[in-house]
Formats: sequence, structure tokens, C-alpha cells
Amino acid sequence: TIVDLLVKIADNLISAEKFDDAAEAYEQALTSHVFFRRRSEGTNTKQRPSNQATALPATTATTTKIKFDLAASTTMEAAIRNNLAHALAQIGQDKLSLEHYEASLATKRRIGGDFHMEVAHTLMAMGALLGGPLRDFTKALNCFKEALFIYRTNLDEVSGAYESSDGSSENLNAF
Repeated sequence: TIVDLLVKIADNLISAEKFDDAAEAYEQALTSHVFFRRRSEGTNTKQRPSNQATALPATTATTTKIKFDLAASTTMEAAIRNNLAHALAQIGQDKLSLEHYEASLATKRRIGGDFHMEVAHTLMAMGALLGGPLRDFTKALNCFKEALFIYRTNLDEVSGAYESSDGSSENLNAF
């Protein structure tokens, strides 16, 4: 689909460290995803995805505000918002980045539950943003603590994935 293509383009732009362009591509992917989701649900589709590329300056937050609907959000939307948040953080759009991380986190909690590994991954990214450029150390610490708790809760499941059929542990350094 067009959304998958836009996400792959954005992922490649992230790899090339072209964060402005990646943020723009993720935003287009998110806009398109929400448009097509609403269209398939038969809800309001008056706002069509834009075919016009608009530059995303690193100094001002000019991205289109895509309305967040927790009840209708999908795993794809959570993933796109998470990646968009990362790209925005890289270009100094810290507050907008945090908004997208929070939306992604809410969706991941709703779909996967509070102890899903994806929740922990997003909490770690939020903690880094909060403790770094946003300088909110208390909230950052809370994010890290919750992520650690989730990682510990899932430790048996994760460590079981590294056991071979004879019960011995695989070499974790292979990764």
C-alpha cells in the first residue's frame, strides 16, 4: 500500500540521517493511514492526504496536526507515530515528538496491554527525550522505571526465545 511505501521511504531517510525528510514522509504516511482507515470505516474523509510535499523546518513545528483517536487507532498508527516522534526529536521538535510518543504509547497500551514489550520500548524512547532535551528528570525516571519493570516481567519469555532445543542457551553475542 501507499502507507507501507511511505514508511519504507521514511525508514531509509532515517538510515541516511535525513531526519527532516523522514519526518515529512512519516507524517504523510500517518495522514494517509488515518484517511484510509476512516474511509474503510465510512467516517469523515473530507481531509484527503496531501500530495504536496511541505518542508519541515528544524526550528518551527509546522507539521499538520493529525487528530488522535485512541479508540480507532491501530498498531500501524502506533508504529508510524513512534517513528515520527523519533525523527522529530532528531530535528529538535521535542514537544511535538513527545505528543506522538504519548499517542503511540496509549495505542500500544490499549492493544497490547500495559506489560507488552512495545510499551517498554516506547517508554525508553520517551524517557530519553524527557531526560535529555526536555530536562524533566522525574518523568524520565518514571518512564525508565516502568520500562525496566516491563522488561523484567517479560524476562522469562524473552530468555526462553534464546534457548536451543536441547535446553542450552544460545550465544547471545551472535546478535
